[in-house]
Formats: sequence, structure tokens, C-alpha cells
Amino acid sequence: MDSIPSLYNRTVNANNDIPAPLRAWAEARLAELDVRAPAGADRRSPAQWTALPVEASHRRFYRLGLNQTPTEPSRYILMASPPALENNDQFARLARLFGAHGIGVPAIYAQDAAQGYFLLEDLGNRHFADLYQTADEETALAGALETLLRLQTLDDPAIPPYSAARFADELQIFSDWFVEGLLAETLRRDLVEDSFGVLVDSTRSQPQCCVHRDFHCRNLLLRADGRVGVVDFQDALKGPASYDLASLLRDCYHHFDEATIARWRDAYVARSPLDIDAAAFPRQFDLTALQRQLKAIGIFARLARRDGKTSHLPWIVPVLTRVIEVAARYPELGALTGYLQHLLPRAARKLRPTS
Repeated sequence: MDSIPSLYNRTVNANNDIPAPLRAWAEARLAELDVRAPAGADRRSPAQWTALPVEASHRRFYRLGLNQTPTEPSRYILMASPPALENNDQFARLARLFGAHGIGVPAIYAQDAAQGYFLLEDLGNRHFADLYQTADEETALAGALETLLRLQTLDDPAIPPYSAARFADELQIFSDWFVEGLLAETLRRDLVEDSFGVLVDSTRSQPQCCVHRDFHCRNLLLRADGRVGVVDFQDALKGPASYDLASLLRDCYHHFDEATIARWRDAYVARSPLDIDAAAFPRQFDLTALQRQLKAIGIFARLARRDGKTSHLPWIVPVLTRVIEVAARYPELGALTGYLQHLLPRAARKLRPTS
């Protein structure tokens, strides 16, 4: 599992899959913005929208294709985000806040709050997932570090705290949906609760700052102008300094070697404006990554069992394998490591492809 398929550069649906009210709203907004096809194209033809892949979210995305030329307007993204299911107010609030702070989030060109419709800036399709292990990997990671450092200087009442209780609740997702739900095992609480406490305590021992919370290769893009684009930022909180760096370097969807992880981790420590304890940070970084990856395994299982979305199941065994490798370095996590080693072959059997 060195990298993921080129998921975000493919399309999944055709123009006529867009609900009529959404399409009518979008085309009215484009007319207001005087967005037209390039010179030489039939300017009377309707806007051509292509649906983009979606996974865990209730949101739906469509890209406007205008056969771009260097002198024509960029493409637009249409987002349909059900107000009853998604926190659209926070999305809009943070889009404005982050954009004003120089974070490469998409601009909002138009919005219908009641219906949950957004016309957004298109950040392109060069996701980091497609750039790793190419000549652009170093550029991507350097840009991500710059973005992360800028993000961590942002302090605003719109960003709520990432509480210890919330970290503990996220570990419960692993217990409820993966261990007891997917594997149908009774959780050995005596083997995990002390270790879970170590993970949560580590998040509180670090400087607290703005964290994106999903700062990984599927939510970061390298734009045509060389800047880093950032999406899926609406759940940002004020939490531990290592969180987004752990998301980036111990990514659930890509495996960096330990030398690469150490090099970029140390580069962050050298430049961070926060009061980072350089000696303690590698341990804090690893423990934060473990908490996040255990949560992710639980979410992957929940997507399958509750929502019928099996797209993330193939990632569970590789992520669990790496969790065990990292946890085994810390004697205080010995009970957890042993328990996860017990679960790993059961997960592998449960998730073994049938074809």
C-alpha cells in the first residue's frame, strides 16, 4: 500500500445526473457572473457539468467544464450540501476566515443557504494522492508545511476547542464500529483503556492551535500557480500542534518511509512558532497519529456497516498494521499493541477479497 489509485481525476456521472433545481440555480448564478464558454465555442450551449467522486460525505460535487484557455475564467465547482446533514454555516464561516488568512481554500462565488447550494472556486485536480512518488512530491510536501505553519497561527472564536472528551469519544468509534461492529468481538476494555488514556493525555500535553483535522493527501491539491489548495476544512478545531502534521506524514492513504517522516517532522519543529518541546515532540507526534488512525479505522468500518459505503474497507488492514508497528515502540502501549496484534488476523480474514 504505497499509494492510492488516481481517484480524483476520474469522473463518475454525466451532466444529466444533476437535479434540475440545482442545475437551474447554478446556471443562473453563472449568468450573473457572466461566465461563458471560451472564444470559438458555442456560447448558446448550456453549461456542461460533470459529477465528481464522493465518499463519506453527504455533499455532492460537480465541475463546470469550459475547455479552459489561459485567458478564460477558471472552472467552477458546484456543491450541493444538505443543510440538515452538513454544517454549511461553519463551512462558509471558515472559508472566509481561512481565505483572509492566506490559506488556499476555495472562494465562495455564490450560495443559497436554505437549499445548501454553493458555487465555488475550482482548485484543480492535482491531489497530493496523485503526486506522491513523483517528481512533485517534494514540492507538495514543502507547500503543505508552509500551509500548516500559516494555519497554526490562526486564532479565532469561530474555531472551537478539541476537547479531551472528544478525543476519547473518537476512540470509542474504533471500539464500537470496528471491534464490536465489524469483527463482532467483545472489546477487552482492560487491555485498551489505559492505553487510550495515554493517547488522549498526549493530545493535552502539546501546544494548542488551529488544526484542519483531515490534512491528508485526499484533501490537499497542488494548484497550477504552485500554491497548495485545501478542502474539507469545515471541521477545524483548536487542538494539539502535532495533529495535522501526523495527518500529513502518517497518512491513512499513503505510506512514507520513516526517514521521510523524520525529515519533515524535524523541519516542522525547526520552524514552528509554537512552544514545541523538540525532545518530546516525536513521541507526541506518534501518539497523536495513533489516536487519529484508530479513529479512522472505526470510521471506515462505520461507513460500511451504517452507511453501506465499502470504499474504505481495503484501507483497514494496512492502517492497522502500521498502527501496530508504531505502537510497539512505546512500552506504555504494550497491552494495546498485543490486543491489536490479536485483532489483525481476524480483520484480514474478515476483509479478504472474495474474488
